[in-house]
Amino acid sequence: MHDVALVDWSRAQFALTALYHFLFVPLTLGLSFIVAIMETIYVKTGKEEWKKITQFWMTLFAVNFALGLATGIIMEFEFGTNWSNYSWIVGDIFGAPLAVEGIMAFFMESTFFAVMFFGWNKVSKKMHLLSTWLVAIGSNLSALWILVANGWMQHPVGMVFNPDNARFEMDSFWDVLFNPNAYSKFLHTVGSGYVIASLFVVGISAWYLLKGKEVVNARKSLVVGATFGLITSIFLVLSGDESAHEVALHQPTKLAAMEGVYDGKSREGIIAVGVLNPEKEIGDENKEFLFKIEIPQMLSFLGFH
Repeated sequence: MHDVALVDWSRAQFALTALYHFLFVPLTLGLSFIVAIMETIYVKTGKEEWKKITQFWMTLFAVNFALGLATGIIMEFEFGTNWSNYSWIVGDIFGAPLAVEGIMAFFMESTFFAVMFFGWNKVSKKMHLLSTWLVAIGSNLSALWILVANGWMQHPVGMVFNPDNARFEMDSFWDVLFNPNAYSKFLHTVGSGYVIASLFVVGISAWYLLKGKEVVNARKSLVVGATFGLITSIFLVLSGDESAHEVALHQPTKLAAMEGVYDGKSREGIIAVGVLNPEKEIGDENKEFLFKIEIPQMLSFLGFH
C-alpha cells in the first residue's frame, strides 16, 4: 500500500521546483528573440549604439538562462526520484520527446550560447547574428518538446498497453508529436513568454527614461519591446482561446473543476469572482458558491464557440 503522505510530499516538492523553474522560462523564450531582433538591427544598420543595446539585454538574458538551466536540471532528476514508477510505466513514450529535447534543442542552444555570449569580435557579425538566432530558436524548440511530453500527459495518444510487462509503449511517434493538445499549449506558452519578455524590456527601459540615464538607448529598447509585445499579445489571445477549446474538448472534467462547476448544463455561465462552498457535494442541494459574480452563458461560449 502506498504512503499517501509520501505522494503528497513528492507532489509538493515537484510543484515547488516547477514553480521556481518557470519563473525564468518565459523570459528566456521571449528575451532570446528580442535580443536577436536587436542584433539584427545592429548588423543591418552598423550603428554601434545597437551593439551596446544588444549586449546589455544579452547580459540579462544570460543571467536568466543560467538560473533557468539550474532549476530545470533538478526537475529532470525528480522524474526518477519522485516519480520512478510513473517513469518506468510510461517512460517509452514520455521519455522520447524529453530525450529529443536534450539531444537536439538543448545542445543547440547551449553550443551557440557560448558563441553568442563570448564571440563578440571573435567571429564575423553574420556568424554571431546566426548564433543569436539559433539560441532563440533552440530555446523555443526546447519548450516544444517538453510540451509535447506534457500534452501527451494531458491527452494520451499514440500508445498501446503491453500486458506482458505492464507498461505503455509508443505505437505512433507521429501521433504523439502532432498531438493537438501539445501544440495549443506550446503556442500559448511561448506567446505568454513573448509578452512577459516585452514587458520586462519596456519596464526596465521606462525606468532608465524616468531616471534620465541612457535615454537614447532606453527609448530604442522601449520601442522594440513595445512593438514586439503588441504583436505577440494578439497572438497570445488567439492561442489562449484555442487552448481553452482543447481543454473543453478533451478534458471536460478538468474544465469543470477549474471553473467550480458541479452540475453542468448548456449555456453555462463563467464565474468572474466567487468563493466556493466547501460543504458542496455533487448532486446535493447546497449552493456551489457562497458568493459569486457570474457572466451568463460565457463559459459555454468560450469553450465551444
